[in-house]
Amino acid sequence: MYELSVLNAMKEMPVFSLSDVAKITTNRAYAKVLLARMVKEKRVIRIMRDKYSFHDNPLIFAPFLNNPSYVSCASALSYYGLISQIPNSIFLMTTKRSKKIGKIFYKKTKNFFGFNSIKINGVKTFIAEPEKAFIDSIGIHPLHIILEALPELDSKKLLDYAKKSGETKRISYLLKKEVKVSKKYIYLDPLSKKKGERDEKWKLIVNC
Repeated sequence: MYELSVLNAMKEMPVFSLSDVAKITTNRAYAKVLLARMVKEKRVIRIMRDKYSFHDNPLIFAPFLNNPSYVSCASALSYYGLISQIPNSIFLMTTKRSKKIGKIFYKKTKNFFGFNSIKINGVKTFIAEPEKAFIDSIGIHPLHIILEALPELDSKKLLDYAKKSGETKRISYLLKKEVKVSKKYIYLDPLSKKKGERDEKWKLIVNC
């Protein structure tokens, strides 16, 4: 009886805890036994200490292990089908300190915007818009991994997000848009070799 109650109550939750189950069973000791059995039977996934889920897709539960955060970078671009490379890890942006939980990476950012609430398998989660995912990827993934997404992006929105994120030079160069840029040179790809031709127009060192 309790198993069905737990299933009905938790199936639309991305993550739940022992305390959440105990509220249903009204007995913490029994809730612990019930959870252990459901994990053993592979009906529930134990993600980490006191964090459980009925869903095995990390795009669903990852944003709720480190609130607030949203799925971004190559993980989001791959979800939208904009890049061919499928990342082995999940990448998220957060306002908290950067951290790693297994294969889930949280990157601290001051630019916490450009994401939406969506449903995956009927469960609410948070994921970057394609244009913001592209910008968030700079400095996290080599440019050659994400460039194939560029033709599918909204150039106006991409440039707008670039200005808000301090990435005007790089995005303007990639889009070949005429905008004012500062005189200080920066590398086109922060992760690539530290040498390349200087582009005087965009004040970039083209190193990829």
